[in-house]
Amino acid sequence: MAQNTTTAKAPKAAPAGTFNMRMGNTTYIIGVHFSKTSRDTLEDKMKRLMRDDVKTANF
Repeated sequence: MAQNTTTAKAPKAAPAGTFNMRMGNTTYIIGVHFSKTSRDTLEDKMKRLMRDDVKTANF
């Protein structure tokens, strides 16, 4: 009896979402993904981004 030993290829990690952003004549396609092990919520991330922008006067 012959054994069939095939290996399955792991699928590529697909982003959780994508969106398009157009700036002038250039369209950017942005892929978004989130860590499954992260403990931060979206609200935590947004607050941290805004706080960092204020600290660097980047607004």
